[in-house]
Amino acid sequence: MAVSKKQLRYEHYILKGKLRHNGYERWRYSFVGVNKITGEERSFFIELYLVNPAVSPKNPVLAQTSKLSLSNSDLQYTMAGTESARNASQERAVQPSYVLVKAGMFGYEGKQFNRFMPSAQLQWNKSESEFRIEECSFGDEHLAGFVRVTERELRESPELLCNTGAIDWNLHYEKHISSAPLYSKKNDFWIANGAKTVFAGVVHVDGVEYTVVPRKSSGYIDRLWGAGLPSPAFHISSSNLISIISGKPLVKSCFAINGEYDGALKLFVCHEGEVLQIKDRLFDKLTEVHDCFEMPVDADGEKLHWTVSVHRKRLVIDVDIFCKTEEMFVRDYEAPEGQRKLLKVLGGGTGFGEIRIYKKIKKNLELLEHAHVADALCEYGTIDQVGK
Repeated sequence: MAVSKKQLRYEHYILKGKLRHNGYERWRYSFVGVNKITGEERSFFIELYLVNPAVSPKNPVLAQTSKLSLSNSDLQYTMAGTESARNASQERAVQPSYVLVKAGMFGYEGKQFNRFMPSAQLQWNKSESEFRIEECSFGDEHLAGFVRVTERELRESPELLCNTGAIDWNLHYEKHISSAPLYSKKNDFWIANGAKTVFAGVVHVDGVEYTVVPRKSSGYIDRLWGAGLPSPAFHISSSNLISIISGKPLVKSCFAINGEYDGALKLFVCHEGEVLQIKDRLFDKLTEVHDCFEMPVDADGEKLHWTVSVHRKRLVIDVDIFCKTEEMFVRDYEAPEGQRKLLKVLGGGTGFGEIRIYKKIKKNLELLEHAHVADALCEYGTIDQVGK
């Protein structure tokens, strides 16, 4: 699919200016694959995380260590914005500098694998229109690579902050719905540049093959960068929507919600090809409330609940997403400022729930759409300072 020159600015952006010494950039790809033998569907993610590339371009520097095992109490610490005293240590605070390729799968007994590499090795291949770092490539229409972590590596370097095992992928993708920049300030940026993306290819996790089928891939891509990681970090998105009103799949619909930015969320909603204008305007103010909290345990077990309600003069959007905690885990991101700060993100790719879109007519609300949501990417996180 053709991409405009203006859009390519964001596709090919790499940290510039002061952000190369104190900044981060994260590319995120999320999709669903099917176990070739059992037919089980699993949600996968592949990320490129670049932090302070000019600080130590030839040697990756990790600012801290953290325990590998994530107990049930980690969920409570992440939700409350506090940290476990058991993580306390007295290592010298340093500023991180590296390229991290992070990949894994969500769901029950999900896994994540991390590979830290020198930022100088991240190269742009103009002829192939792709970024490459060692065996991993990130192109405009394809992804390929692998991450392997041995038990010995993790034992000697617990700061790898991941599981042992291996994942590899060879994927092609096509973006069907992309947003304009959703938040853009001098030192912060977010764009859902593939809010609805179709993936195809193969993923292997510890030798098990998963086939990524276009019509079932529920793909999503976004990019964000800036001087500091958002905290609290709040995200929900999905392109797998079925209308409860008509009973039909909404093949030209998707949504993405991210933040917090200046204490609020930024949104992108496309309903059957129509992008709903929900940006804050001078004479048409937007108000929104959001939350993420634990639900009382029921027959389905423990769940988290993401809620978002957006009101504008003529539009109301309500989103409710749930995800089982047993199908989620915590991913860690070192903050650019160092000081042993970690953004601990509790996330999953198996969220489900509903979205409602209303049109305001005088004092009444007209229901435009009520849809079931599946395969939702959902995250919540806060920054902890290890050792404090």
